[in-house]
Amino acid sequence: MRKVKVSARRVVHKYVELDVFVPDTIKDADVEEWLTANADIYDWRLENKFIDAKYKKGLGLNIPMGMYDREADEEYRYDIIVDNAIQLGGHL
Repeated sequence: MRKVKVSARRVVHKYVELDVFVPDTIKDADVEEWLTANADIYDWRLENKFIDAKYKKGLGLNIPMGMYDREADEEYRYDIIVDNAIQLGGHL
């Protein structure tokens, strides 16, 4: 009898969202800079959410729109929401 190795790969991801309150004095164009400079305010909250989040099959691309980097181990973005619509956003 011969030994045959069978292997498999399963890709899973976790996705979480978090509301961060940015001071009204920060202009939309400066939100990315503010979030980067103040990551200590919210990064631990994101990590806690990841602990509780369930794994989902697949790469998690475009969940939400804008998560599309196939090569990244992690991807972060922000979206400024006005009247339930994305006004501005980008990667962090």
